[in-house]
Amino acid sequence: MDATPMHTVLVLEDNRETRQWICETLRLHFQGARALAAATCAEAEALLAKAQASGQSIDLALIDINLPDGNGIDVIQTIARNFPGTMPVVVTIFDDDQTLFNALAAGARGYVLKGVRTENLIEQLRRIQRDEPPISPQIAHRILAYFRGKLPNTPVTDEEERADRLTRREVEILRLLGKGLTAADIGVALGITRNTCSTHIRAIYRKLGISTRAEAALEANRRGLV
Repeated sequence: MDATPMHTVLVLEDNRETRQWICETLRLHFQGARALAAATCAEAEALLAKAQASGQSIDLALIDINLPDGNGIDVIQTIARNFPGTMPVVVTIFDDDQTLFNALAAGARGYVLKGVRTENLIEQLRRIQRDEPPISPQIAHRILAYFRGKLPNTPVTDEEERADRLTRREVEILRLLGKGLTAADIGVALGITRNTCSTHIRAIYRKLGISTRAEAALEANRRGLV
């Protein structure tokens, strides 16, 4: 398998010292790597747009979550939709389930916790080069614990299975949820009203025993829909 390129890396981090540390680590330990530094969502999206307009590629985006003008998850969604050649990876202090699964649902392909030493950051970046998912050990444990909690306790009868089976329309909506689209976006894409789409989403949640878009996205990924 070819290594993931790291020629140009977007570093979205509002803390100046942390931003400089990441950029310096890239410069010193990854030959040919060029860091584009941004402190806000607006700056990051401007750098992405500028690169696209000039025909240049941004190979990797290291994205913080809590930013002065918004949420890094919004930038991840922009990358997932409009910049398929850019690999978004979260670098944050937040290790709660909601932030984790919302980021993964938005399109993040890695999740690294801050507070690591330089050698740990280097190893995570090396894993990206080897096409290995860069996930901090604490985050991996959280994901495993989440799915352990989803194991069924009792067998499902044939009648219950038929009642819980998704319709063709529901499968299509689940696929779009997995891509990070909102109910309004899905309604436009499928030519249905937002209310109708919301009704389908509630039915999907009920049938799958879930309650958030992040869980829906994970289920869509598990089923191979995205």
